Amino acid sequence: MANEITWNNLQGEYSYEYRLLADSIISALYDSLDMRQYAIVKSIANWASNAERFPKTPALTAAALTEGTDLTANTAFAPTAVTLTVGEVGLKLTLTDLMAMGGIVGASHYGEEAGKAVAEKRTTDLVALMAGFSNSVGTTNTDMTEAFFLNAIAYLRGAKVPGPYVAVLHTDTYYKELIGDIGTTFPALANTGQGVRAESNDLPGAGAGGMVGQLYGVNTLITPLVGEDGNSDKENGMYAPNRAIGFVEKWAIRPELERDASLRGSEIVVTAAYAVGETDDASGVRIISDGA
Repeated sequence: MANEITWNNLQGEYSYEYRLLADSIISALYDSLDMRQYAIVKSIANWASNAERFPKTPALTAAALTEGTDLTANTAFAPTAVTLTVGEVGLKLTLTDLMAMGGIVGASHYGEEAGKAVAEKRTTDLVALMAGFSNSVGTTNTDMTEAFFLNAIAYLRGAKVPGPYVAVLHTDTYYKELIGDIGTTFPALANTGQGVRAESNDLPGAGAGGMVGQLYGVNTLITPLVGEDGNSDKENGMYAPNRAIGFVEKWAIRPELERDASLRGSEIVVTAAYAVGETDDASGVRIISDGA
């Protein structure tokens, strides 16, 4: 075994001996964006199953009819479905008795920090789905522009995808690229005197949970968890949250304590069981931007 939480390892940080108080601990940094609110969420906690299906109704085509002529042929109605099968994620910490009884924090502190790590993993998995959208706008090694953002809206509207839409952008893409380009596509927006940002929906700095506001009616979020492709480009995205991606949960983030008497310690195990996946590829579009 390795990495047990022992007195010898942490006496300089988490013990009274060095006059460190619990309320002076600086928390670890995790992204607080909860992407579940921007997905189709299903719980199978009370079902004897490890998977959930997302059926998709087929698009039908109507045609002109001739008066007095019988409709002899049926139109095929063949729905499809996406099945998401849950898996487990988590981590384990081992806390020795000496550290538990002599340190300035208890098991709950370590469980809480582990829970944050699992929550960030969940967000990372959901954000990564945007890289799988078949349709994309933007150009490799090119900064994101207002035109790319509008092209993504145009694609979704052209594909008859109902709104509202959400855009999830890398932090650098938003602050270093997009914000400085707002107004270049429609410079006439400033003619009323309000200014470009006011007329295209003001985008403030990031608030709690990564929300920065709306741009052209699209809820816009930022997170450093947006991934990169093989060209080191950021794989941002825009999609309809009630159609494009799904989240299935068997159990939520769950901390458990297991006693290891021979070690004179306790194992703190934090897990979650869920699945993520695309439920309708046409309802999302990838937005490529320069990763530099």
